[in-house]
Amino acid sequence: MNRIRATVCAIERHETLHRVKLEAEGEEFYVITLELAEDYAVGAEVDISFKSTHVALAKQLRGEVSISNRVAARVVELKRGELLTDVLLESGAGKFYALTTTDAAVRMGIAPGDSVTALMKASDLYLSKGHL
Repeated sequence: MNRIRATVCAIERHETLHRVKLEAEGEEFYVITLELAEDYAVGAEVDISFKSTHVALAKQLRGEVSISNRVAARVVELKRGELLTDVLLESGAGKFYALTTTDAAVRMGIAPGDSVTALMKASDLYLSKGHL
């Protein structure tokens, strides 16, 4: 499970739904959640957690996409398997992993040193008060 330390910047509420804006070393993240405890207030330090399978990768991304979290990153390392490739990324917010198919990694020509955009849906991220 990937974890990035962040600060809560803003919270939008509508009925039971919450949209939380976070900042992690200059990178913006958004989380959509149904439940949000009172101690997750603006200014709170939290961990953003997400699975490597919930990270999509794009090279030379252009235009608009509906995915809220778009993080510029550099490919640090690839562990290529028969079906899946584990990609270690480094961004301003820290290091995290993306798991993609080996076919996609080969088709995109992903290699260490490449610049990519990591895409994560706001509903695929989770908040916790734990520490790294």
